[in-house]
Amino acid sequence: MNTYWSQYVQKTEELYLSRALRFHRGNMDRWIDAMQLHDGMKILEAGCAGGLLCHRLKEALPNADITGLDFDTGHIDYAKKKMNELNLPCRFIAGDAENLPFEDNTFDVCYSHTVMNFCDPVKFVKEQYRVLKPGGRMIVMDVYNKGAKPEEWIPTDDCEEKELFDKVWAAASDNPNSHVKRYENRTEKYFAYLAAQGFHPISIDAMAVVNYAPDCDNVDDEMARAQINDDRISELCSAEKAYRMAPNALSEAEYQTLTDMINRRYDKKIQQYQNGDKCWEFRVAVTVLISGTK
Repeated sequence: MNTYWSQYVQKTEELYLSRALRFHRGNMDRWIDAMQLHDGMKILEAGCAGGLLCHRLKEALPNADITGLDFDTGHIDYAKKKMNELNLPCRFIAGDAENLPFEDNTFDVCYSHTVMNFCDPVKFVKEQYRVLKPGGRMIVMDVYNKGAKPEEWIPTDDCEEKELFDKVWAAASDNPNSHVKRYENRTEKYFAYLAAQGFHPISIDAMAVVNYAPDCDNVDDEMARAQINDDRISELCSAEKAYRMAPNALSEAEYQTLTDMINRRYDKKIQQYQNGDKCWEFRVAVTVLISGTK
């Protein structure tokens, strides 16, 4: 079993909730148009994590044959569990995106979301070219955060919460598990990898999603609470992962104090929202979609 990613990088629940804000039911038609998907297609997601986007696509395209693959067995187990809960018949497989366990010419579309920079890019593209049918399309989706801070939930104000959070992560950074192997992650380089493999034509599209704006009137109550709590889950999971990697960095009492402070801070945000105390904070995530045809 390989559960490195779900234990030390991004917990499955954390990923599932954040992707649920990006790929929500209210904007799936826009994503399907941008990805040029059609019902009845045979579709592969390489690096599906907990399977959120596979689940959303199956809801919208009930006759599509949708497969999600991920190297982390914890992610795959979670994806299967949610699939059964939601009664959405997808297929989830633990496997390597650099050595796909599928026959040549199998899929109409292969897509990935923020995965390519964690794989050998040549192998990653070559394998998807191989398993695509002639005329099939590969889509690389990457979040474009130029000029923005991607992890807004990290505490910045000088306080005990920040002190404890920084202390545990300073110690965790010495653990080899905290260092994720990365490859070329400049989005503009992805075009060249697809072209070198023989994909043509190569296209680009983009989607902008407001993934945090709880005080705005076009964000309903359920979504507003989910947006606030997504930040809570991200920070709690981050603290938990760091504490797992550096269990001696904080005493049990200090770790409990940290988690209590995190929860109190987000409880306060929820209470402010309920009281109508407007902060007018917002965040927009821009996803680029680079695609090539075999």
